[in-house]
Amino acid sequence: MSGLWAFAVGLVLSGPLSPGTERAVPSGQQEPDPLEILGRSAKRYESMSAFCTRFRQRLSVPLLDQVTDSEGELCQRPPGYFLMRFSHPEGDLVVIDGEYLWVYFPSTDPGVVFRSRPDAAGARLDFHQEFLANPAEKYAVAYGGTEDVGGNETHVLELVPRGPSDYRGARVWLDAKNSLLRRVEIEELNESLRTVELEGLRVDPSLEEDTFRFTPPKGVQIVHR
Repeated sequence: MSGLWAFAVGLVLSGPLSPGTERAVPSGQQEPDPLEILGRSAKRYESMSAFCTRFRQRLSVPLLDQVTDSEGELCQRPPGYFLMRFSHPEGDLVVIDGEYLWVYFPSTDPGVVFRSRPDAAGARLDFHQEFLANPAEKYAVAYGGTEDVGGNETHVLELVPRGPSDYRGARVWLDAKNSLLRRVEIEELNESLRTVELEGLRVDPSLEEDTFRFTPPKGVQIVHR
């Protein structure tokens, strides 16, 4: 992932993610088409005018022997509005207000807020656009069986970038019943592993532009990137 993306979402969980139990396709049954599964999920999200969901994320960095956990709520209103508001660490946030991407982590650097154009970094914050939109053009996709995630049966899909990328590969867990994205796992080029779980989706909530407006606190330095 880009440096800004890694900085913006080096986040998750206040405890370890619970591993699921992976199951292979039973003998004699035809393996589902992974692109069809991704296509159904893409249509599900395209039908939403906006949504909010709770997230839990874990970033494991082997080179530093470091694990970072965080959690909070993620809201999105296409096109151009995005919010990650953290309850842990409390006060941290990432906002796209329709024009700028703001990254403010007072838990580690209360005196600085980063501002940039969303561009590629903003796109990577959108898991749905990154992994569900036109997957055949961007990835070699393989079916990885089914797995329980938070009591929900999911299809596990393996995605390997077809061209130059900021990460080696990704896995996504899509709900077998309603096509919702339940978990994302991203292996970065430096072997860091990012795992994000999503739950408690609220579809089409009333999200005004003020929801995504951010005013830096007085005295905080704005760093343009």
